[in-house]
Amino acid sequence: MSDNYDAYSKILTKSVNHIFKKFLNDHSISEVYESQASPRDPQISIEINGTLKGELVINMPEKTLTEISRYFIGDSKAKISKSVSTDVAGEIANMITGTFANLMQYSKHDLVLSPPLFNEEAISVKALYDNVNISFKSSFGGFDIDLYYREEEN
Repeated sequence: MSDNYDAYSKILTKSVNHIFKKFLNDHSISEVYESQASPRDPQISIEINGTLKGELVINMPEKTLTEISRYFIGDSKAKISKSVSTDVAGEIANMITGTFANLMQYSKHDLVLSPPLFNEEAISVKALYDNVNISFKSSFGGFDIDLYYREEEN
């Protein structure tokens, strides 16, 4: 495990809290210690390159994704299509990962992010990476985030 595991975990949690509290107006967001998603649930992946290499994966149950999509649309009873939920999932992933990359600058990291992939993996051999796994509960439902990372030599 990397010496920076705790720092990356705190930055990731701070990023999620920022997006959920400021953009989704969800002040109930909290870290929990049991997984909220299953491997069958939708996954959104963003590849990370730069002084840190790896991938951020958000594993979000369909129910959670539907509730967040309804919030984005502004109609709590809206029927959500697959394309809408895919777009919303990508936007949430962009917002969280973008905030994470921005905060990582204070730890002397310069990161470049790929566009989000829906139900595809950006990196295939995750055994070569350190991992931070955090689960969250929100008013929209629960979800999990995995950060797979490898620190690059300067």
